[in-house]
Amino acid sequence: MSAIQTVQLTIQGQPVKIHLISTGAVSVKTKFREASKTGLLALVDFILDKNFTEWMQIWVLVIEHPEGIFVIDTGENADVNNPGYFKSSGIFANWFDTTQFRFKVNKPEEIGPQLNGLNIPIANIKAVVLTHLHLDHIDGVKYFPSTEIIVNKLEWERPFGDLPKLYPSWFKPTLVELDQQFDVFDQVQYLTASKDLLLIQTPGHTYHHCSVLLQADECSIFFAADICYSQYQIIEEKYSGTNASHKMAKDTYDRVKQFAKKHKLVFLPSHDAEASERLKELKPLFDI
Repeated sequence: MSAIQTVQLTIQGQPVKIHLISTGAVSVKTKFREASKTGLLALVDFILDKNFTEWMQIWVLVIEHPEGIFVIDTGENADVNNPGYFKSSGIFANWFDTTQFRFKVNKPEEIGPQLNGLNIPIANIKAVVLTHLHLDHIDGVKYFPSTEIIVNKLEWERPFGDLPKLYPSWFKPTLVELDQQFDVFDQVQYLTASKDLLLIQTPGHTYHHCSVLLQADECSIFFAADICYSQYQIIEEKYSGTNASHKMAKDTYDRVKQFAKKHKLVFLPSHDAEASERLKELKPLFDI
């Protein structure tokens, strides 16, 4: 599977280039990815699970938009392979993150070298947008000390499962309020003046988890982050074992599916092996 999938689309007739970039891989407990229970029972279930999933991609989305270049999440970095990487976060976090997850990340897979390979200077990036604060989505922020980094204000104020000891000392993101409404989504913020790139609150995985929607002429691209681990899960209503709220996750599934039944929506979760091919083919969540 290619580490980078690039497609060329248009927005109001203007060219926009989209890159889906793999920044390495993660393997999780099978019942972490897909639970048979909810709440505390799901937590106990996956901790006791002895089986790990296959290696799953850690995707980052880069959008070369007419208003500037946006990086959606920053992926993982190779330091996660180092013994003791999690020790600064405390005994429980160190135990949890070294026993429940496995990482496979090489230095050239980090977002910095990959942007360099695409001839995208970091100085040219308009903003980095973080969907939530889990380490495999923000560990690449080290490459962006002078770039505006955007985070949902509520996600920052009430994180779930973040490891702030691993944040760079300079990390002070721009906190935005998602105080607008778009279609079926009650909490959104427009990231472009043309209102075709949106940060949308899609809670469940964390209390204020977000996704990013790009409305192109050909279709809409929905970078779903960790709403689920694969497109199959949202269709079949299968849930992760670590959602902050099962009720919120179900509501998010319902809203995304309502939207996808009215609009051609290419759905790209952060760890879905088939996301790259769906982007290449512009294959929607539902045929409409």
